[in-house]
Amino acid sequence: MPEPAAVTARPRWAVWASEALAPAVLATVLPIVVGAAAAGGRGAVLAAVGAAAAVVPGLTLVLYLVRRGRVVDHHLSDRADRPRVLAAVLVGVVASVALQVVLGAPPALLVLFGSMALLLGVCAVVSVRWKVSLHAAAGAASLGALVATFGPWPLVGLPLVGLLAVSRVVLRAHTPAQVLAGLALGALAAVAAAVVTG
Repeated sequence: MPEPAAVTARPRWAVWASEALAPAVLATVLPIVVGAAAAGGRGAVLAAVGAAAAVVPGLTLVLYLVRRGRVVDHHLSDRADRPRVLAAVLVGVVASVALQVVLGAPPALLVLFGSMALLLGVCAVVSVRWKVSLHAAAGAASLGALVATFGPWPLVGLPLVGLLAVSRVVLRAHTPAQVLAGLALGALAAVAAAVVTG
């Protein structure tokens, strides 16, 4: 007997939050904002190049694997898919750090891409045993990076991070503990980046 529609329905707001604030989206937009703040137009261009190197290869790989039926979906909902895929994605993020060094990017971008690589690496290791929320980690880290760049006013975006976190639980993608762990890892990555940049 099929489940009632009310049980199987995925709330639109939760789906929207998970897609609009997905890690790949944040990893594309955030560097450009930080780069522009650090070095104007040149910083924005360098950040865009770095974001492309960090996001496009990994996202292309994930979408290819979804199409071939090798992974469940682009959010890597099956924990077993995560370690190997995230390790491959990490290669692109590390390459973006090297690219920023070669191009002479401002320190803020070097630290940002470096912290992205570190956070992704930690999440990949944790995912061997436990499905920590990448969405929550990316959301918390992004908000922290904006605060480090612009001061406290980006904290007005805290409800968005909360919305993202709740959406992952509502969609049954994660348990509350997995989301809280992701938030904690993202916040720690942001703090570490802020300490490095002074």
